[in-house]
Amino acid sequence: MTDRLAVKGQQDRCHIAMNADDEVRYWTKHLGVTREELQKLIDKVGNSAAAVRKELGASKSDKASADKANINKQPS
Repeated sequence: MTDRLAVKGQQDRCHIAMNADDEVRYWTKHLGVTREELQKLIDKVGNSAAAVRKELGASKSDKASADKANINKQPS
């Protein structure tokens, strides 16, 4: 196993490594999700950052559509 402190160079931003605390902190802040939400997304679509972003966008738009539908159903 490689010691992450010894690894030099740019981090791989194409994949999310849940076993690396620094990456988890980066991605949770970048995506605005909790560690648990990030893990659920990765369990669902894999660790590709693009797939997680796509799923997160789909989830947010589904929620926004549902919220909008609920607002429209409320009596005037």
